[in-house]
Amino acid sequence: MTDPTTPPDLPPPGAGPAPTSSPPPTLPVVPGVGTPAPQPLTPPPAPTPPRRSGFGGPRVPAAVLLVLAPVLAIVMFAAGMAAGSSGGPLGGGPLEAGTATARPSAGPADLSLVDEAWNVIHDNYVDPQSLDDQQMAYGAIRGMTDAVGDSGHTSFMTAAEAKASDESLSGTFVGIGVQVSTSDAGGAEISTVFPNTPAEEAGLKRGDRIVAVDGTSTLDETVDQIVSRVRGPEGEDVTLTIARNGVADFEVTITRRQFDLPLVSWAMVPGTTVAMVRLDQFATGATDALKQALEAAKADGATGIVFDLRANPGGYVNEAVGVASQFLSDGIVYQSYDRSGERKDAQVESDGVATDIPLVVLTDGNTASSAEIVTGAIQDAGRAEVVGEKTFGTGTVLGRFDLADGSVLRIGVERWLTRDGRPIWHEGLEPDLAVPLASDAQPTVPDTLRDMSAAEFRSSADAQVKRAVELLKTGR
Repeated sequence: MTDPTTPPDLPPPGAGPAPTSSPPPTLPVVPGVGTPAPQPLTPPPAPTPPRRSGFGGPRVPAAVLLVLAPVLAIVMFAAGMAAGSSGGPLGGGPLEAGTATARPSAGPADLSLVDEAWNVIHDNYVDPQSLDDQQMAYGAIRGMTDAVGDSGHTSFMTAAEAKASDESLSGTFVGIGVQVSTSDAGGAEISTVFPNTPAEEAGLKRGDRIVAVDGTSTLDETVDQIVSRVRGPEGEDVTLTIARNGVADFEVTITRRQFDLPLVSWAMVPGTTVAMVRLDQFATGATDALKQALEAAKADGATGIVFDLRANPGGYVNEAVGVASQFLSDGIVYQSYDRSGERKDAQVESDGVATDIPLVVLTDGNTASSAEIVTGAIQDAGRAEVVGEKTFGTGTVLGRFDLADGSVLRIGVERWLTRDGRPIWHEGLEPDLAVPLASDAQPTVPDTLRDMSAAEFRSSADAQVKRAVELLKTGR
């Protein structure tokens, strides 16, 4: 969870800013996805005869109807995982403001099934007083986004989940300090434990699964839902039930607190002139932070860079272009196609600070969205070898639509391909050198690297970093 996806306390897999009257200045709007014209909402007529008229009719409270009126759209690449749903996020050149185009509503036959199901539940469920119309509406919306098939990207978030996502891309978080992704075994799997956070102090580790929060199981919840329950007010405790390989499930109680998460960290690899530079997510300011780290590393004598994008869930599209441009001198970063098939190319920006220094990129299965954009651009340009594991496979640019009650729809409004036109959606990017990381191995990050001796680094369990350093030192 990236407090955060996405990111502490948030999914890899897509995140964004809180509902506002206009998009943040750093977030351009995709052509064709602007601010939809508000739709007038008038009270439905009283039913005659007096019976439930179903979903969208008089039986549904006005508060639920308001959920269905989108009022704002912004654009991002979001984590495909969630955690910094982050997640969890999710094209072409500079994205410009546009006007949302409306698709004709579903026909009567389609909506009648929803209406019929709504009525059947209300007319027959054994405990009618327990039915919550808003939660049922939310469930219907989640079902629609799931049915789209854009797993990890096109999705729905409640107001609380959206707020958590927003914070994940601001750099300041209240939470416990982990990033999570979906787990095939259920619950949420911790992909990153950030240093100097409550989670690290409590002994949580990469690969731990959160199977319950405050005694309530997470096994049937989405990562966004889990993240929203793990996060909470500063100073309050949350009790997690953790599943860890080789030991019985155990509980740990952690006090949430606010902390700033540096977007970029770096350190020299002991005994070498190679610098490891890690980018945790493509939040606001990622490009500037990366520039500073690269310039500092070169000033400290770095002759090669290991660029760590492992467990990076993505973030804002403009930051993806800015980050890639630090390593590329010309060409495009990625191709994008909107729903009409029109192509636009995102051009490399000038004045990159690391276009010539030898480079290796690290990826894993939680490298998603914007992180895949950057990886694909560098790989297609022949700029660097990619070492590690196949990436997540996110292939859409997200338009974010803030709904009237603060909940959010994230919709894939454009499809993107790599610089050379390779598809990523549901496929991911294969590394040039496949190097797995053992399930019980903790990844080396700059904060731990600083405290290592050369001998300790050589004996560390992170085979991916060691292979990257070897490649930079020997060229093979």
